[in-house]
Amino acid sequence: MYDTFLFDTLHHQQATMAPHFFNGQKVWLKKAGKRNSRFSYLPLTLLARWLGIDALKPVPNLGGPLSIAKEAARIKTLFLAGVPVPTILAESPEALLIADATISEGQPFQTLQEKLVAAQRTEEINYYLEMSIHALNDVHARQCYLSEAFTRNILVNRKGVTFIDFETDPGEYHQLTTCMVRDWYCFIFSLYGKLSKRQPHLDLLAPALISGLKQAPPEVQDNFLVTLQRLKSLERFPFHRFGSDGKKIAVTLHALSLLDQQLRIH
Repeated sequence: MYDTFLFDTLHHQQATMAPHFFNGQKVWLKKAGKRNSRFSYLPLTLLARWLGIDALKPVPNLGGPLSIAKEAARIKTLFLAGVPVPTILAESPEALLIADATISEGQPFQTLQEKLVAAQRTEEINYYLEMSIHALNDVHARQCYLSEAFTRNILVNRKGVTFIDFETDPGEYHQLTTCMVRDWYCFIFSLYGKLSKRQPHLDLLAPALISGLKQAPPEVQDNFLVTLQRLKSLERFPFHRFGSDGKKIAVTLHALSLLDQQLRIH
């Protein structure tokens, strides 16, 4: 049933990812995309080598059928480990048909990014920060890791978290602890990058992150602190002079420096 829908819909869909309704159920069809250019990874690769930080080394997205097979395999592995991930309804070398996260007890799922940007009350901001950080630590406690732990790839509602987007497998390039540290950096950079102009949110990030990192496995904490020390050397560069993106980087590096101080105190 789902297989037929996938094949019937696949060649009519223009976008790489799009929602559909089938028998009253909302589903998502994800088509194989193009491979990212190797040159797009060069700046981050060089930075990672210069600083000696393996966690910053990019994980290539191979695109095409390889990325579809990779995502299907990763979702199945994480599901078996008890990590909340989407349900695959049908698959082919060219696409995946995935069940929507739907509505849980009247609460629709949104990305963590959307939820935090819309949140106004301190209690609400803290609630979603703490819930997502706890979920990330739970992934690591199960000896697993995500692919791109950005806030746009974390779906939340009042009842729980679902992780999405698994076109890459960092474990093919990094050791397990490095993959976990990489998750933390993806998470932190996406938080500060999106909330850099929202002071009420910024004031709540550091305490939540410090609390979460203190609950992380000891080897992750140690590796995270080592890489933080190296990243601090970038603070001397005047990123704030290079437009809005540069200012976001400057805010993030300053926040990481404060995290480093607080984590070493505690």
